[in-house]
Amino acid sequence: MFIKKDDFYQLEEFKKYGIDARYTTKKLGDFQKEEIREKIKEMFPDKKIYTGHQTHSKNITVIKDDTPTYIEENDGFITDRSDVVIFTRYADCLPIYFLDKRNRVFGCVHSGWMGSFKEIGKEAIEILEKEFGSDKQEILVAFGIGISKEVYEVGKEFLEKFESKFSKEILKDVFQEKNNKVFYDNQKFNYNLMKSIGILEENIITNSMCTYKNNEFHSYRREKEKSGRNAAFICIDKDEKK
Repeated sequence: MFIKKDDFYQLEEFKKYGIDARYTTKKLGDFQKEEIREKIKEMFPDKKIYTGHQTHSKNITVIKDDTPTYIEENDGFITDRSDVVIFTRYADCLPIYFLDKRNRVFGCVHSGWMGSFKEIGKEAIEILEKEFGSDKQEILVAFGIGISKEVYEVGKEFLEKFESKFSKEILKDVFQEKNNKVFYDNQKFNYNLMKSIGILEENIITNSMCTYKNNEFHSYRREKEKSGRNAAFICIDKDEKK
């Protein structure tokens, strides 16, 4: 679960394994602005910040020694490096954090509805298995804070698009029709997707918070073009005893 700090939320379950996974509030600022980079450096003075141009793709970069700190057309990162901070931006979309407990590989992906439809979470698991030899039973998956199903209204064609690709099992409880309107649960979709590929239910961490309903977060649906961006960060905890 997320524990509230002064100006961000922190994942308690990842902290137990020496991993610092955060989601910011408005109090820390708008993370789409260039000037915020100095604040990021202050937050993580001894680490390199890795980010990218997010395009709602399923492109994920594995951070190695020669990887540049900024990647075009990229919606996620995975690494085992202790000198790295992964930084992704959000304004209603869903952050998905990953941790291989055994090998201590960690990552985060940006999963709005398009990333979810393209199964970026599944892509992350496949990279963990292929690149790091991760065992699905050792992987923790945690959902960050995004827009909730109660206010995520979509069109009928949106529902039909998902129904044309995914099984009833994966779509169970993902859509709700109420008063001739359709609502989509992005977190539930990814929860079902993770279970369908073998992630243990007890290793999937959910939350009930909503960017739209809680004004301490930036929300594109609430604020439209004026909306700023929240940030998700994940790295090896600087306070951990080496």
